[in-house]
Amino acid sequence: MRDLGIRTPRRSTLAHPDGLTAREADVLGLLKDGLRNSEIADRLRITEKTAGHHVSSILAKLGVRTRREAARHGELSERT
Repeated sequence: MRDLGIRTPRRSTLAHPDGLTAREADVLGLLKDGLRNSEIADRLRITEKTAGHHVSSILAKLGVRTRREAARHGELSERT
């Protein structure tokens, strides 16, 4: 499919229970610590805008509306 220009998810993304990329999983971990986008950006050495895009993607993939709900979802996923 790559030869046809069709992008497919990486194995690590497919293996994640919520379909998060490795970077999104990193960002979710920082959301659980209560970090803001600017703090996430500093920790991961990315721009604040990129951090915001990751957070938006996480919220959409988890089907939640707030950062707090995403963090709570992440904590529940770790327990099961």
